[in-house]
Amino acid sequence: MSRHGIRVVIAGGGVAALETMLALRELAGHRIELTVVCPERSFLYRPVTVAEAFGRGEAREYPLGDICHYCGDSQLIWDALAQVDSDARVAVTATGERISYDALVVTAGAIPRDPLPGALTFAGRGSVAGFSELLDDLVSGSARSVVMTMPSEQMWPLPIYELALMTAGHLREHSSEAKVLLVTPEEEPLELFGPAAARAIEPMLQVRGIKLRTGSLPALIQGRTLTLAGGSVIVTDRVVTMPVLEGPRLSGLPSDAHGFIPTDHHGRVRGVTDVYAAGDVTAYPLKQGGLATQQADAVAESIAAELGLPITPRPFRPVLRGLLMTGGAPLYLRSEPQRLRHDASVAIDTSPRRWSARDASSAAGQPLWWPPAKIAGRYLGPFLATARPQPLGAGLLADRAPVPGPPVSETEYEDALGLALLLADCDARWGDYSAALEALEAAEALEGALPHEYEEKRRQWRAAERSSSL
Repeated sequence: MSRHGIRVVIAGGGVAALETMLALRELAGHRIELTVVCPERSFLYRPVTVAEAFGRGEAREYPLGDICHYCGDSQLIWDALAQVDSDARVAVTATGERISYDALVVTAGAIPRDPLPGALTFAGRGSVAGFSELLDDLVSGSARSVVMTMPSEQMWPLPIYELALMTAGHLREHSSEAKVLLVTPEEEPLELFGPAAARAIEPMLQVRGIKLRTGSLPALIQGRTLTLAGGSVIVTDRVVTMPVLEGPRLSGLPSDAHGFIPTDHHGRVRGVTDVYAAGDVTAYPLKQGGLATQQADAVAESIAAELGLPITPRPFRPVLRGLLMTGGAPLYLRSEPQRLRHDASVAIDTSPRRWSARDASSAAGQPLWWPPAKIAGRYLGPFLATARPQPLGAGLLADRAPVPGPPVSETEYEDALGLALLLADCDARWGDYSAALEALEAAEALEGALPHEYEEKRRQWRAAERSSSL
């Protein structure tokens, strides 16, 4: 331990890393000396990149240096973790720098791979240009059909549903007759979220003219033929899928057959001392930002308890929260699936999941948590949602009960969104940038993302607000 406190090194700069950093600062304050090791200079709000493909939003980027400064001038090293010497309690970077630690938190993420040769793998901002060309082909008629498919049942399903819904909406707006087919290995649509999600999504797919094929796993593309596991085929002009993830296989740390790090309920890496892991790098089978923040919270509480703070660390118990962007009113989903494995070291149950009354399953057109961000993190969500950094204890993530009644109509949704944006413009015109930014937050809650021009306005208004406060 250094003279300033326990030395905590966080390796990574994604969702789990930021949640761990914010949680530790809230729980332990200056009792820790924090070092962040990351090769990236900024944090990209990756879930919104789906909207970028349709010009309906812009994924924000946050300078990591600013976040570290907010967390108490944490040391930031632009490098990647390459090796861990757990006996010496040293993290070794890709450039050979040796960093001593009292506690190491590995949040290095995972490596995306293309699962289906011949398909367009949508993996974020780098895939937007290719997907835009695919949309142009569908609108022009050079392609008449597209299959959106999940390569595995053990993955976060929302992006492929968002791509299908927004593609169908885009084609309708451009009077295209191209067909959209959604192929999924799930027994029911959005099965992870339970029966409420299936009841909510099925009419949305029908209204958009999207054909749904469940219980189907893609296996091979040959020309215009998509062969499914079992031998049946689908004739289509284009196929879009999601990447599968592979672990980084870090030297000095245990890993499973796929390169992921096994952990216990509190994020402790099995077989080594004072090393934790959270997020996509772990062997927990489902990879998603909200779950990564929950893993990070378990890690932060464990470290805080080790410092002797009066806290009982809570284990990781997954709660799924998903904001489904549709191109119209978003759909909020929440579930507590009792049959999801909590222990990453246990073999995955590949039998079809069945739901019971014990499972909490909610779907609504209104936010089921606040702030209603795509990444629902206890500390990260409120931090990223606010126009100005505020004391985190003043506003943590909070769940909300579903509001009874019929869903919001498309007309009501468009009216509400338009009014929120209009109010933002009016407030900014009169120099009330704080109110304008709050109106943009309300608009973002309605849409799930902001149009590009309003993301630019948000940057300008934040800068103007900071200048006026000097």
